Amino acid sequence: LFRSGRGSLSGRSIQAAVVANFCPAKMGGEEVASPLVLLTRPYQPAWLASCPAMKTVLTVETQKAAMAYKHQQESKAKAGTIDASAIKKAGDLGKYLAFGPQYKAQLLARPDVSQGELVRVTDWKLLTPPDYDRTCFHFEVDVRGTNMEQLVNGSQGKALSVYATNDAEKVTEFLKIMKLDPDQIVSVEEIAPQSEEGTVVLTTVWKLFTQYLDLFGKPTREFLKKLHPFAEDIMDKVAIAELTLDRKTEEFMDRQAKAYTFADYLVEFKSLKIPAEKYAELLPTVKQRVYSICSSTDYRPGKCQLLVVREDWQAKGGDTKFGLCSSFLTFIRPGAVCVAHSTHSVMQMPEDKSAHIFMAGLGTGLAPFRAFIEQRKFQKTNGHKVGPMTLFFGGRYSKAEYYYRDEFEAFEAEGLVKCCNAWSRDQAQKIYVQHKIAEEAETIWAQLGREGSKGYFFLCGSKQPEKDVFAALIKIFETKGGMSNEQAHKKMESLQSAGRYVTEVY
Repeated sequence: LFRSGRGSLSGRSIQAAVVANFCPAKMGGEEVASPLVLLTRPYQPAWLASCPAMKTVLTVETQKAAMAYKHQQESKAKAGTIDASAIKKAGDLGKYLAFGPQYKAQLLARPDVSQGELVRVTDWKLLTPPDYDRTCFHFEVDVRGTNMEQLVNGSQGKALSVYATNDAEKVTEFLKIMKLDPDQIVSVEEIAPQSEEGTVVLTTVWKLFTQYLDLFGKPTREFLKKLHPFAEDIMDKVAIAELTLDRKTEEFMDRQAKAYTFADYLVEFKSLKIPAEKYAELLPTVKQRVYSICSSTDYRPGKCQLLVVREDWQAKGGDTKFGLCSSFLTFIRPGAVCVAHSTHSVMQMPEDKSAHIFMAGLGTGLAPFRAFIEQRKFQKTNGHKVGPMTLFFGGRYSKAEYYYRDEFEAFEAEGLVKCCNAWSRDQAQKIYVQHKIAEEAETIWAQLGREGSKGYFFLCGSKQPEKDVFAALIKIFETKGGMSNEQAHKKMESLQSAGRYVTEVY
C-alpha cells in the first residue's frame, strides 16, 4: 500500500484504491469510526463452514482474497523505494493506515464496478499471421474460485465484460505535459461504490488516469462546457466555449472525424489549470467492453476463453486509430491480471439436445459457436444423444482466418458438426455465407421452415451481412416451402418470436 506510487505501477498494478467506510461509534466521549477488521481471508466459524452452500461461498471469498493478496505482493516486489517526500504526500491515506483499528479499508481493483473481479490471464495465442492486416488472437483467463466460475459458459447465454487500462507511456507523457504529480494521493467520490454511502476512495493520480478515467476516449460538447471555466487565459476560455456553439458545429465535427480525444483537448489549451481531483468530474470512467465467450466451462472447467480482433480504423487525415480494450487485450500476456465479470448474451443453446442447430459466424462472430460445439461434445461424451449442427463460417482467406481449424476439423470428423466455410477471396468469384446457406436449402427447410420442425438458427458477427442471411432464408422458404414472400416473412417473424432465429450483430 505504501508503494502505491509509480514504484508499484511499473508492474502495471491493478490494486488501485483504498476504500474506507465510516461507521460512527462512541469512544472516550467522542464519535469516531467503529473498529472493523481488515480481512485477508473470510472468517469461517466451524458450524457455518460445515454447510455445503456456505462452503461454496467461503471458497469463492477465499479465492478472491488470495488473488488480491497475491497481486498486492507481486506489486510490492516490483516496487521501488519510497522516500520521505512521497510519504508526506500520502495525506489522508496515512491517517487511515495509522489508525487501522478505527477504519475498515479494502484494496479494490475497480470500486465503481461491484461485479468486477481480478482474473489471471493463462493463455494468449496469435491466430492470424504476424504480417497480416488483421490481428486476431485467442485469450484465456482462469476463473476457478471466482463468483463468475459458473457464469461464463459461452453456450449458455453468457459473455465477458472486460475493463481495460490506458497505455502507461501515453499516461506518463500526459501527466508530464499537464504538470501533474503521478504520486499524489487523491480522494475521488466519483469512483466510490454506488451501494455504500459515506465511502472514501483514495488512489494515486497515476492510477486514476491509467485505470479509471477514459483519457483517450471520444469527448462530447458537454465536456467542453465543463472544461472552459478552468482556462486562465481569456482567449483559451473563449476558444473552448465557442466549440460548444452551433456556428462551430462543423469545426467540432471535423475534430471528431480526426478522432480527437479528451487528452488532445486538455493538452491543446495551455492555460488550463485543473486540480487533480477535478478530473474525475470532467472525464468519464473507462467502460466495459463485452466479448462473446468462445468456450464451454463444462468442456473446459475453470477456463474462460475469448476470440478477439484488434479494432482499428482510419481517422480523417490518415492516422490509424485503435480500440482501447482490444489493444489492451492485444498486449496483455499470461501471468498478468485484468478486471472482468460475466454479462448476459442472447447466444444461448436450446435446451433440446436433439434439435438441429444452424450457426452463421462472421469473422470473430465464430466465438459463441465454438462454445456451442464444445457443449455438444461434452453432452455426447457424457452419454447424451445430441442432434446435428451446421456451421456457416465466413472470412476472407482460409489460410489466415480459419480460426481453430484443427479443432473444427476434428469435431467435423467425429460427426458433431458440418462445416460450410465461405472464403470470399480464396478464388476469383466471391463466396459469402449466404451462398453456403443456399447450398443447404433442403436441410434448412426441413429443420427450420417446415411445420413441426424444431431447429434453431443463430447469427453472430458484423451487422452488414445480416440482411443477406435473412434474404437467403426467405428465399429458401419461398423455393423449398412454396411460400409467398409475405408468408416467408411471417414465418421468420414467428421464428424470431419463438427464439428459434437469434442474431447478435455489431
